[in-house]
Amino acid sequence: MELYPSRYEEWVDLRNGDKVFLRPVKETDGPLLVEMFEEMSLSSVRLRFLSPLHHLPEQMVYRFTHVDYRKDFGLAAFIDENSGPIIGVARYAYDPQREMPELAVAVRDDWQGNGLGSILLIRVIKVGREHGYSRFGAVVDTQNRTMMNIFKRSGYDHKISSGEQGTYFIEIQG
Repeated sequence: MELYPSRYEEWVDLRNGDKVFLRPVKETDGPLLVEMFEEMSLSSVRLRFLSPLHHLPEQMVYRFTHVDYRKDFGLAAFIDENSGPIIGVARYAYDPQREMPELAVAVRDDWQGNGLGSILLIRVIKVGREHGYSRFGAVVDTQNRTMMNIFKRSGYDHKISSGEQGTYFIEIQG
């Protein structure tokens, strides 16, 4: 497991002029991820997790926060670099069945629409490329127009195919 990669810490500007701090997810971020989840609307939760979760299961929190920073990587967005709350997160996790990392992005509802999701996606793909990945996958709800637009605007070549019931599978050539 790689040590915490502080080289990925940075301030970024959103479209509305706000600045947010990005940093790799840490093992201690579990409570902050649960807090972010609790601030998300039921619609946002369903679109991100492809089911109507009412709480973030402990094993999921553990998986999201215990990453090796190579095969699995998470990037969190904060208003302040020294404390929470987390307002957005993007991650990739290697899927051995598909033989590529799978991407996921979530942004708290009150921070959506200002480019944070796009910034997080592009940064996490860049990290994955540094770790040797050239292809990424994502399962997206067919009603999630926001994520579909983020993938289209990302600048990466991608192909969209029908996934399981009500989803698309997006393969990105990073």
